[in-house]
Amino acid sequence: MAANSKFAVATHILTSLALISEEPDEAGLINSAYIASSVNTNAVVVRRIVSELVKAGLVISHQGKGGGLELGKSPEKITLLDVYEAMGEMPLFAYNPNKPNPKCPVSVKMAQILKPVFSEVQNGVKERLEEIKLSDLVHKIA
Repeated sequence: MAANSKFAVATHILTSLALISEEPDEAGLINSAYIASSVNTNAVVVRRIVSELVKAGLVISHQGKGGGLELGKSPEKITLLDVYEAMGEMPLFAYNPNKPNPKCPVSVKMAQILKPVFSEVQNGVKERLEEIKLSDLVHKIA
């Protein structure tokens, strides 16, 4: 089972935009081809993720000649939870897709006993992501 990398790519995009906006000689706009090069992926992948970031208000897209992308909020106001939610918040764990074996006491109780564990872990992840700001990541690079 492969993990979804949308969150990591979205965070990379936002960090790149934040760094460019800090450079005094730059207009603060980056095109998707530049970001795709930085992420080392296809521009189509970047555009798909950027569209989700735009919907969430984390990125502003300017069309036309001289257009590009910029942050929709300051890096201090964007949390990693914002990014996680913009990417369609996926549960960390999934239940066994098979029906429980009614003859097995473990099988019939497993979903019930895992539910609070899954919930606690998911909430812990969200709490931690809410503590980390995009600006924290930018400071680790700059």
